[in-house]
Amino acid sequence: MKYLGLIPFMGILIAEMISRADIKFSVKRKAFRWIIVLSLASFLVVMPLTGMEYSLMVFAVPILAWVGFAFIKYTKFCERCGASVKTNIPFIDETHCPRCNSSLD
Repeated sequence: MKYLGLIPFMGILIAEMISRADIKFSVKRKAFRWIIVLSLASFLVVMPLTGMEYSLMVFAVPILAWVGFAFIKYTKFCERCGASVKTNIPFIDETHCPRCNSSLD
């Protein structure tokens, strides 16, 4: 029970590892989205088990929804080389892949 709070963070770590893996972009994109959603859902299960009050869930649910939306919206995958591109970083070209310079959808 002591390390139960690490489970959601391990899910986010696995999602980042998948985004860096050398697999097809469509599989990478689907797996990334599902792992982010499942990881954030595990936050909702783990938080009350670790002693968080249920009244704080009113604030936690919208924040977790926003974080999941931001993870999924601002991570794009290049169709040509399969690289993951974070598009919320300032001073970066959001329309082209930095590795192969192809257009991002």
